Amino acid sequence: MLILPRGLLSALYAEPAIRALFEEKSVRREIAVCHEHADLYAGHPAVCRVAFSEADGLAASFDKVITLRGSLRKEAAMDWVYEVARQLGVTLQQQTPQISLNSFDFVRTQRFGIGKLARPRIALAFSAEAFPEWPASSRRDLCRLLRSRMSAGLVYVGGCHGQIEESAKDLRGKLTARENAAVLKQCDLLISEEEEMASLAAAVQTPVLFICKKPWDQWPAGEGAQVISIFPRKPQEVLEAMGRINPAFLVRALSCEEDRIEPTE
Repeated sequence: MLILPRGLLSALYAEPAIRALFEEKSVRREIAVCHEHADLYAGHPAVCRVAFSEADGLAASFDKVITLRGSLRKEAAMDWVYEVARQLGVTLQQQTPQISLNSFDFVRTQRFGIGKLARPRIALAFSAEAFPEWPASSRRDLCRLLRSRMSAGLVYVGGCHGQIEESAKDLRGKLTARENAAVLKQCDLLISEEEEMASLAAAVQTPVLFICKKPWDQWPAGEGAQVISIFPRKPQEVLEAMGRINPAFLVRALSCEEDRIEPTE
């Protein structure tokens, strides 16, 4: 049984090493995961059981209990991938976390009306704190651009921060980690300031546009990359970056009349 440190990122970034441990051919293993977000491992091919609270009662059923050590630092999540592999003594074949969803996960999210949102369907995850180059007004103008220039269906996920665009779906603070994953899987793109939501979207292969708080936090990515990070100073730069992920996004935006949004005071 594996006991993971608290936090959504810990659960996500332990997954590649857990998968590698299971795939070792020399030993047959039955793996259990104990974590507050253990539902992310429900139905995972490498995991036979999950637990959400203290592992004392479950530990007696297993020959070995491993408590993974160390703290996962935001903005350095990939370090945790290799740290878990080191502690479990495995060699990683693939470093990107993967979440296994099933049809029931999507049925459960139907009550939120995700399928009724227009395409492109864009998820938004904004952090608690804005920063000078990207204030709350820029967020609002971006959402208005997405609606007016792309007729996008918008859904807010993650934490409960800030106002929402009219007619958008607000699911902030209402979902489990697994439900968030199922919602993100049904979206065409996530625009995020939250590392947790960005990592969750990447784990279900939903393209991510990550908004950095510092210019040096950007990482290089070519055209067509599934994850792109930018340090925008105006909403139009976000639309341009969306075109790097999927040219159809930019074509859709440019096909409409030039937007005439007045600056938000």
